[in-house]
Amino acid sequence: MANRVQPAVLVLGLAKSGYAAATALLARGVQVIVTDLQISPLMRERARKLTALGAKVVLGEHPFHLLEQVNYIVTSPGVPDTAPIIMEAKRRRYPIISEPELAYRLHRGLYIAITGSNGKTTTATWVQEILSAAKIPAVLAGNIGQPLTAALATVSPSSWVVAELSSFQLQYTDEFHPRIGAILNLSEDHLDRHGNFDAYVAAKANIFARQKQQDILVLNADNKTCQDLATAASARIMFFSRKKILTAGAWVENGHIMLKWGSPSIPICPVHELGLPGEHNLENALATTCLTWAAGANSAAITNGLKTFSGLEHRCEQVAVIDGVNYINDSKGTNPNATLKAISAYAPPLILIAGGKDEGACLDVLLPVIKERCRAVILLGEVAGKFQQTLVKAGFTDVYRTETLPAAVQLAQQLARPGETVLLSPACASFDMFSNYEQRGQVFKQAVAGLGGAERWKGGRTF
Repeated sequence: MANRVQPAVLVLGLAKSGYAAATALLARGVQVIVTDLQISPLMRERARKLTALGAKVVLGEHPFHLLEQVNYIVTSPGVPDTAPIIMEAKRRRYPIISEPELAYRLHRGLYIAITGSNGKTTTATWVQEILSAAKIPAVLAGNIGQPLTAALATVSPSSWVVAELSSFQLQYTDEFHPRIGAILNLSEDHLDRHGNFDAYVAAKANIFARQKQQDILVLNADNKTCQDLATAASARIMFFSRKKILTAGAWVENGHIMLKWGSPSIPICPVHELGLPGEHNLENALATTCLTWAAGANSAAITNGLKTFSGLEHRCEQVAVIDGVNYINDSKGTNPNATLKAISAYAPPLILIAGGKDEGACLDVLLPVIKERCRAVILLGEVAGKFQQTLVKAGFTDVYRTETLPAAVQLAQQLARPGETVLLSPACASFDMFSNYEQRGQVFKQAVAGLGGAERWKGGRTF
């Protein structure tokens, strides 16, 4: 590598994870250089704060000469492998790590790491809530809420760090070692970033790459790709399944979630009493059962947590019932399989609002469920034309297009009949029109709030 005048760490990206990484490094006396392509008011404010702490900040470009001043690079999820600075760093053989990898190097403690194509956020939150209710210290971080490096300020040596991790974050890990890991499911996602499904799966598999025999890896027995990964793992495998009875792990039998792990099987919870509806949430509940049991929660705490958990904002979130029409915000449905599960969770007929950034995923998986359960589909965003052609070619012609999400909500109100559901579940990322799925969900909720109607509820309360 080239000579470095002032050894330092280069942090690529000044969004939440990059800002947290830089702050954590500065607090430990490390020299930090931060760079981001954006020159927005938020970036300028963050740059001002980091500069005051001693960092060097460059906005508007990723200049190559910065590489000559650093030992390694911390990259943010939003910086693609095709970014010239990443390509040049690889050419020069610079170490590149992710923000969760940095967090692990700063705190080699107790980690429960959760990944998958769908269900990560719900499961991670569910796990943390059950552990906390069971008086087991646990902090939620990662690809949800606070970055891992920010969470370290509140973590004790005996606390679990419940980490939701994306493929982008796992891709650049080489020491990260969770005591408990989980891959909930795997399907085509982020192919525009990873290039192909095999590369995407390889990134996800980093979650267990450094696990030992005393560690636990939770896998979905109903997902073939997850099953295939079990042979490559050194950890003990704890399977879950909603389709078949297992000899160990968590499964469904006679309408009950059952658990067996080093003891006789235990009935945990009747399926009909789960706090969240839908087969996808049953899978999340099964995974949560495995993860919380592995972390030390007793069956009573798990049972209570499965029954009382009410879900998350932007994930099959009931926004309102207006004039007998149910409005659901599933902005977190950022790939076709997530949307398939959301559509399946509600009684037909539905008015589906979908579309967003085209990440190369195959939309064909949605055709049967849309034809069976949706009365109309409203499309918007970059993928709208492609999605419309796919639907029409398959014989589904009740397709509409709008330029904005508020316009889609207004059209949905005109189309919907009492007893039906308007479901925002885009099957795509949000980055063509919004900064993230949270903003997209908020815009949807604001648009619904602006609709007329005599009856409105949110979370069961009049508003």
